[in-house]
Amino acid sequence: MNIERFIKARKAMGLSQAELCDGICTQATLSKFENSGKAPAIRILTQLCARLNLTLDDVFPVNPPAQSKANQLLDRAEYKLITSEYDSANNDLDQVDFDNLSVHGQMQYYFVKGYLSALLEKPIADTLYYFNLILNDLDDTHSTIFTQLAYTGSGIAYGHNNENQKSEFFFQKVFDGLHTLPLTDNKAIWRALNMVFYTAEYFAQVKDYKTSDSLLQYGYEICANNHVTYYSARICFRRAQNAIAEGKSSDAIMEMINDAKAFARMNNNQKLLEQIENTELK
Repeated sequence: MNIERFIKARKAMGLSQAELCDGICTQATLSKFENSGKAPAIRILTQLCARLNLTLDDVFPVNPPAQSKANQLLDRAEYKLITSEYDSANNDLDQVDFDNLSVHGQMQYYFVKGYLSALLEKPIADTLYYFNLILNDLDDTHSTIFTQLAYTGSGIAYGHNNENQKSEFFFQKVFDGLHTLPLTDNKAIWRALNMVFYTAEYFAQVKDYKTSDSLLQYGYEICANNHVTYYSARICFRRAQNAIAEGKSSDAIMEMINDAKAFARMNNNQKLLEQIENTELK
């Protein structure tokens, strides 16, 4: 209960307890609420709040306090990695007040910035700089998930630079820890799926489709078991691309493509829908 807000509103209006509760309840009832948190009947509390121009939600918040603008922008940019809205994600990062970020916020910023740099195929030195700030400075003990994300991002960068030996070095580090990733909340699930997906994509690029398909199945199970669909579309589409490369039947490929389209529509992932339409078998 946000009793402090209630009291602050009463005092701001210059009302004593007796004046506020006049005609609504006894002063003793109001005093018990303000001093010991004993809530009165809902009918009484509604009238008291109305007199203070408050709502019940102000006193009994349905949602936790709003995130800071910086955290909202970081989370929004991170989500846009999933939907491939890279330019829009960069715009969000440009609005972040970096100097006021916590260490955790700085790591999230550099992780997203590094991924955007890698996926947009910016100079590899710039990309690795962001990840090295995590690995060698902010998380030099390698005790947070951001180290694993930095390994994944480094693997993506080297892969796009056609340096497969270096790419494999980092993806092997990621692969070794995939099955111990924490899945404690939605954000942790996003990040686990991120690592599973890009590691699977790497193995597909080097034509190890068996390992890639196994990882994609693992990622799909994470989605199903945790009731999230953010990566389901991309996983299904990657499986279809693997199936095409392996020469599997058209029926099997079309089933995967249709699943990918359905999940992409559910998440309003227009970028992926465009890719699917351009790949769809005729």
